[in-house]
Amino acid sequence: MHILLADDHAMVRDGLVPFLERVADGVAVIEAPSLDAALSAAHATADLALAILDLYMPGMNGLEGLNRFKAQFPAVPVLILSGSTKPDDAFATIEAGAAGYIPKTMRGETIIGVLRLVLAGEKYVPPFLFEHREALRAAPESVEPVIARNSPLAQLTPRERDILDMIVDGAPNKVIARALDLQEVTVKAHLRNMFRKLGVANRTEAARIALLAGISGRKAAGS
Repeated sequence: MHILLADDHAMVRDGLVPFLERVADGVAVIEAPSLDAALSAAHATADLALAILDLYMPGMNGLEGLNRFKAQFPAVPVLILSGSTKPDDAFATIEAGAAGYIPKTMRGETIIGVLRLVLAGEKYVPPFLFEHREALRAAPESVEPVIARNSPLAQLTPRERDILDMIVDGAPNKVIARALDLQEVTVKAHLRNMFRKLGVANRTEAARIALLAGISGRKAAGS
């Protein structure tokens, strides 16, 4: 099994390789200093299981690089590596199809766990996104988000807002249904309507819009 590690700083690659080799037995790490080199290496590898791409290395051009890689290797999960801990960066990469977002401040032992999670078919959302949510939640109760009339959020019904609050909290459909005394099929119907109104395709995109608007999930937590 091969893992592709693409970063333009050799020191970063040198520091990560020993941990990547511990993810599973028989792992071989392929290194690349740019997106073009990463694509070439990926084409030359028959059993590529995972790719880790630095968000700001040469050739990436932000999310364009991720899109290029995913277009050529749709079956290979991609983790984005970055020194940024901005919620916008993490949300954007996950929305664009990344399997997760790894800040360069993450400890090596933690990275091993993240890679094993992604190789098992899951997505990884970094803790600082939840910390961002908690910071919003800790704000004074009198400071409520102001939603403009032309905002897609203003089109949501009170029930859809309740569900959106719980999505921000990471609640699955079963939990939402139980908390709001609804059938799970009803929750799914509300979600479809909500996604249509917000112009999004999934829960991650809906949560991003809510968080950026200052909706922290407070309402659901207190209901």
